[in-house]
Amino acid sequence: MTRINTDDYFRPSTAATLAGVSRALAYRLIAAGTVPSVEIDGTVFVHRRDVRRIVATPGMGRPRKT
Repeated sequence: MTRINTDDYFRPSTAATLAGVSRALAYRLIAAGTVPSVEIDGTVFVHRRDVRRIVATPGMGRPRKT
């Protein structure tokens, strides 16, 4: 059995908060395959690097307040 570092994975709601997008958008991106995810015992997780990808993609986050 392979062990993973759970500190590197976030639930979609946490990933959405960190990325500055809505929870619904995070789930849509996961369902569309835009953001890779893993499922462990029925729970979906997103890797830290993939959260960073959401943040780095133009137009993916919430607009900044001016």
